[in-house]
Amino acid sequence: MRIREVAELIETYAPFSGGVAGDELGLLAGDPEAEVTGVATCWSPTLAVLEAAARAGANMVIGHEPLTWGMCGRDPEARLSWYDERHPTAKIPNQLRMASICANRLAVYRYHSNWDWAPQYGMVDMLAGLLELGPAKGGHRMVPLYVIPPTSLRDLAERARRKLELGPIRVVGDLERRITRIAITHGGFGQMFTSPEMALNVGAELAFFGEMLDYTARYCVEANLAAIELGHFQSENPGMIGMAQFLRARLPQAIPVCNIPSGEPWRYLGKSGT
Repeated sequence: MRIREVAELIETYAPFSGGVAGDELGLLAGDPEAEVTGVATCWSPTLAVLEAAARAGANMVIGHEPLTWGMCGRDPEARLSWYDERHPTAKIPNQLRMASICANRLAVYRYHSNWDWAPQYGMVDMLAGLLELGPAKGGHRMVPLYVIPPTSLRDLAERARRKLELGPIRVVGDLERRITRIAITHGGFGQMFTSPEMALNVGAELAFFGEMLDYTARYCVEANLAAIELGHFQSENPGMIGMAQFLRARLPQAIPVCNIPSGEPWRYLGKSGT
């Protein structure tokens, strides 16, 4: 079976037309005509993930986030340059990742917005299932709304910590507030200053964010929207586990499929120094 045939399975189930216009989707590197030896799904195709995939015998890596770093320091709208930034080809992480891809003959695909809302196996449905929210009862595709029996913000935060095996998490709001209407604003939506409006507009009392800026949290306080920050990786990797499940059910058993967690490359230090 060729690598492009695995891609076709995914793209038939979650077509590019279901993603956001202009989003980067599909093949990013490698030979789609190569015979597939194994598939590794991941949230971010970091150097560590690429090397782990090669060790596992996988020559197809499917990620959700970009493979390479672009010119993030330049604002094309305002024509601002905040610092003297290296060209993408001169960025050290990009060079290391591409060298690993070439050395290990990997093919790397990206399935981003088309997989966010893919039914059953995508980011939102997999996360909602883990958090035991039940089926969506309102909202819209980008911000689904879930209705649950009255549950304290504290209990919802603890449920998220337990189900996603999280360490410390940030919570905004009165911990004893009883919540019945929840919006999922996963991934990087919380990096936009006024993104809590998406949850407010569908009638949510609480938003589960992936990544949440300082500004975002302060907006929630003044808008009386409770918020729980799960982490960008933690809120989206369930969907990449879902992709692995999707592929295992459809590929020949001779083709191994695994999920490689991108993990957290940092640690938290408290007063005890641990």
